[in-house]
Amino acid sequence: MKNSLNVDILTSTAPAQMSFGRQLNAYLTEIKFETLMSLRTPAFAIPFLLLPPLIYLMFGVIMVIPTEGDARPELANYLFSGFSVMASMMAGIFGGCVGVSAERENGLLKLKRALPTPAGAGLIAKMTMSMIVSSLAIGLIVMVALLADTTTLTAAQIVAIWSTLTICTIPLFAIGYCIGAFASASASPAWGNLAFLPMMWLSGLFIPLPGFLEPWTIIWPAFHANQIAIGLAGITEFSFFPPLMSAGILLGVTLLFGGIATHKLTRKG
Repeated sequence: MKNSLNVDILTSTAPAQMSFGRQLNAYLTEIKFETLMSLRTPAFAIPFLLLPPLIYLMFGVIMVIPTEGDARPELANYLFSGFSVMASMMAGIFGGCVGVSAERENGLLKLKRALPTPAGAGLIAKMTMSMIVSSLAIGLIVMVALLADTTTLTAAQIVAIWSTLTICTIPLFAIGYCIGAFASASASPAWGNLAFLPMMWLSGLFIPLPGFLEPWTIIWPAFHANQIAIGLAGITEFSFFPPLMSAGILLGVTLLFGGIATHKLTRKG
């Protein structure tokens, strides 16, 4: 009788397995509120949504308006892709480092691990939020390019660049996620800039580089994101690296930085 009572107690207190529908709903709810929180935070939403199209308007449209007979549509298309990569970088790197470092420092990550939520829900929510912000920022760049009539890309090519760079936000998020796993909340924006600014200028996205720097563009993930985008869009003049090889490199970046961050946060929080 006593053994039967113990079995009943253990059975009644054992955690119930969440159904697939409940797990999916938990992930979607986490993504929804993570995205709403970010978009409602002016310090996050305004720079990462508005700065890329404004910078593109200034340096990719106004300052490169060609004189008669000097039009280079291929260059305009390359600049469109380059500034779209910048939008993806901003949302990915800073979307990963700022929120993670703040939650880790305040003990929220440990609290979330104690809650009955699916494993990795917070990580997937932050990554998806970064992809959504990236897609919105690239969409604003598309609007500027179409209104200014500075690109000769077809609708299919624009969609190819747009969707490719939205997906390429993932490896850039992994870099920011790794920064957030180690840096403090106050220092993570500075470390994010140390990753973002050199990558932006040394990837050859919008400015010609000195000859001794050109071979080193291949070490930057942003270069490979750009090569995949323009390769799939068929911008052959500026395609220097096989898109499939660039995709493999970005997959390696995601696994490396994401694995380091996950290992650290899982063991030490």
